[in-house]
Amino acid sequence: MSLSKLKLVFSNQKSLSPASSLRADLKASLLLAMIPVIVGLTACNDSKVTLPSADDGLVSTKVTLGDKEPIWPNDDPSVPDGKGVYAAQNCAACHGLDGKPVAGKATVDLSSKEWGRKQKPVEQYDFITFGKEGSDHPSVRSKLRPPDIWNLVFYVRSLSTPPLTDAEILEVQPVFGANCVVCHGAKGYGNGPLMKGNVLEPAPANFQSFPRFYDRTDETLWDHIANGIKWEGMPNFLGKVDRKSDKTKVTTFDEAYIWKLVGFVRHFHESNLTEDATKALHAKEDKEEKEHKEDASNK
Repeated sequence: MSLSKLKLVFSNQKSLSPASSLRADLKASLLLAMIPVIVGLTACNDSKVTLPSADDGLVSTKVTLGDKEPIWPNDDPSVPDGKGVYAAQNCAACHGLDGKPVAGKATVDLSSKEWGRKQKPVEQYDFITFGKEGSDHPSVRSKLRPPDIWNLVFYVRSLSTPPLTDAEILEVQPVFGANCVVCHGAKGYGNGPLMKGNVLEPAPANFQSFPRFYDRTDETLWDHIANGIKWEGMPNFLGKVDRKSDKTKVTTFDEAYIWKLVGFVRHFHESNLTEDATKALHAKEDKEEKEHKEDASNK
């Protein structure tokens, strides 16, 4: 409202009855109080309001490292090959053979579960590849191929949280199949039966996505499984009981078992095998991924 219109309101008050004048006084006071708001809105009419997107917060699917973009692996990083890189680069001179720091040379205990569960694989890749300002840790950018760096990252992670053994994977597989496959699919591509009709929005997480899951700490994955993700359709499992996978056995989703599920999710994009053996094993999975993409493009 313009100031000239406000003057008109005040000038008209002189001819009003006492009751009407009181109402007019209240109206005028309200209008005066609104002037800063009106002026502020007028001054900001060219600005835009940016709402949070689906890529913000815990559901982030993107990774930003400034001008340092990671080169994603073509296949699952190999923990055994990473051990070879660890030895060849003489990492043990500072970090010890088992990840425990050598006095005077390193401060981080790579064998600490508490520390390891707070680390994002992509940030570890960034640190090892490019180094860090203010740190004496050497950069290996000019020494190692990106696949070798990823192998090293996952070997370092294994020092605090070893990948599930084959026996543990077989133990968790039926529970995952009974409770998770319906959304995430048997191979973790996010293409479970409920996605056949494209009925889930947003789509379930694709565990095979390197950019998505290398931007997650194990603590974040644990929280997602334990407590669910609000507004995302991901249910909470902590404290619940599985009776679907085995009628003769009851599995309780307690804290320890959810950590096993985190390890199971991780096994979709890390390997206990050598790089060559992993490539051979995934030859048939490449075909399945291609079929998944073709199926998605036809929907």
